[in-house]
Amino acid sequence: MEGPKPGDLGHLAQLQQRLRESVRDVRSVVARLAEVPQEQRTVLHSAIAADQAAAGRGFVWLLDHFDQPSAVVPQLAQLAPALDALMGPHSRQLDLFEAALVEAVQTDDPDTLREAWRFVVGWLRQAKAMQQEDTPFWTATVVAHDQRRDDVAVLRLAIDLPYPARAGQRAVIEHPMVPGAWRPCWISAPPADGNRLELHVQATPGDDATGALVHGTRVGDAVRLHRAEGEFVIEQHGRAILIVAEDVHVAPVKGLLDELAARQDDRVIHLFWGVSTRDDLYDLESLREHAAACAHATVHPVVARGPAHPYLSGSLPQVVVDFAEWTSHDVYLCGSPLAVGVMRNMLLERSVPAGRIHAVTLDQLATTPSSR
Repeated sequence: MEGPKPGDLGHLAQLQQRLRESVRDVRSVVARLAEVPQEQRTVLHSAIAADQAAAGRGFVWLLDHFDQPSAVVPQLAQLAPALDALMGPHSRQLDLFEAALVEAVQTDDPDTLREAWRFVVGWLRQAKAMQQEDTPFWTATVVAHDQRRDDVAVLRLAIDLPYPARAGQRAVIEHPMVPGAWRPCWISAPPADGNRLELHVQATPGDDATGALVHGTRVGDAVRLHRAEGEFVIEQHGRAILIVAEDVHVAPVKGLLDELAARQDDRVIHLFWGVSTRDDLYDLESLREHAAACAHATVHPVVARGPAHPYLSGSLPQVVVDFAEWTSHDVYLCGSPLAVGVMRNMLLERSVPAGRIHAVTLDQLATTPSSR
């Protein structure tokens, strides 16, 4: 009588037992994979390095369920953001990770490990097929929730997989309290290590989703993110820079200032941040720290109502156009559609060339997965 064949559940059970004999110290295997040099890493290496404890739990779970592909494939589908990089037509990441895994396990039976990895690759392909019709998402854990104002919170997230993002971009986030309601939020700076992210969120009256993010979020909550989007970029040429940001829309400016500082850009930068009242300047100290890293950047807070001292007082667009003549500057506007439109029109009336005015707003991204 023939024994179990490759792919049969009986064969998988036998292979599972051989794996358990080969992989006796999961923690050491994970540690070795995390130590792979940066230039040799795949997206899986990066995820392991970012959270070795979670990676260890994942390895143990896979070993425990190796004989149950119907359970494994849906779980692997949650790696959707990484699957494109792992399995693209020109990607060698699966081969590279297989070689690193064999070396990290340090087993006397590498053939068992390679056979098991071939099954995992097959399950990854099935997982990719499952998610092709869906918008890929990243799962993240809230590690800090700092409510700066009644309507504004700063969220710091630890993301399960590397999250590619650039300065000036926006993340689209879903809170589990309001499933299916995805909302765009500004990224205050791109993740330095690929797995940590800071978002600034403003609660919109009558909107349960942003309300949950600001008022209902706690440390340890799991949220989901779509890909970072947007092209808020400061061009690299010789003209001075004017940045005008309304309220919470100042968040992405910090990342842009960091970019200018990193490339030692010595242009003069005037940054106007407009808020309703003086108490609304929730991020002023941090903003000034980012500006101080630039060669010639000045922050001008503008308060629309009530006591403003020691800051500028009045309507943000009017204060900006009255402050100086901006026809020789490149202008970057960030705010609500109404605020951006008013500011742009007033600058055009003051002879600022239309081609030098760049404007962005979150409302361009107020979409849901079904509309993408």
